[in-house]
Amino acid sequence: AGISAAEAAGAAVVVISATHQHPLQTPHAAIAGYDAIGIAVDDRGWIAIEPERAAEVC
Repeated sequence: AGISAAEAAGAAVVVISATHQHPLQTPHAAIAGYDAIGIAVDDRGWIAIEPERAAEVC
């Protein structure tokens, strides 16, 4: 239902495959879970998903 709702709203879709018991065939981007992603704010103020980066040691 979430994927269909996002498509109907014209939103970008990223499928979280850990929430599905069986492999999901989808034309959308897919990631295994939330552990390896972070968020960033782009130059326009939009929230974007990006790969989690290791903390820099100063």
